[in-house]
Amino acid sequence: MGILELMLGQSGPGEQGVEGRSYKLPKETHDFVYPIAVRPRELEAFAELLETERDAPSLEDNTDELQDVFDDVLGDVEIDASELAERQRKPRLETEAIVDHWRDQVTEDIGVVYARVDTYPTLLSFVKRCKQRDGQADDPFELPESFADGAALLKRLETATNDQYRAVVHTDQLPPEK
Repeated sequence: MGILELMLGQSGPGEQGVEGRSYKLPKETHDFVYPIAVRPRELEAFAELLETERDAPSLEDNTDELQDVFDDVLGDVEIDASELAERQRKPRLETEAIVDHWRDQVTEDIGVVYARVDTYPTLLSFVKRCKQRDGQADDPFELPESFADGAALLKRLETATNDQYRAVVHTDQLPPEK
């Protein structure tokens, strides 16, 4: 048994017509991901968007009042304003965990981050919510000027997850799973 087999796991013949050896890595500690090139300013733009959305008054701030309105208007139909507010908050919290992890990893002018299969839909959901809030006249939320930098990262992420190969990395290199 060679040193690589000890480090990486069992080896076998190459798969899918590839000559050579392939190694089976434990699924508990490795995952398929998309490597994405990213600039610090793009991550900072996402961080600013997260902060702006978090600080703008929203449904989360008025759940008691909203619950009273639901109860008065809808009568027997039960809608839980707290549950609705939590659903609205979830995309931001998930995006925040991803972006915070990536910001810790990118220290150069350009770096590489690893996106899980569900990363693009998570970030897209948050960005759609922000754009929706920005378009509502009665919502004080406004997209920050740096939004275009964050949108560039989102577009690159979309392209990579649609067209690019996946790599295998150790899970300690990845943002926490939802």
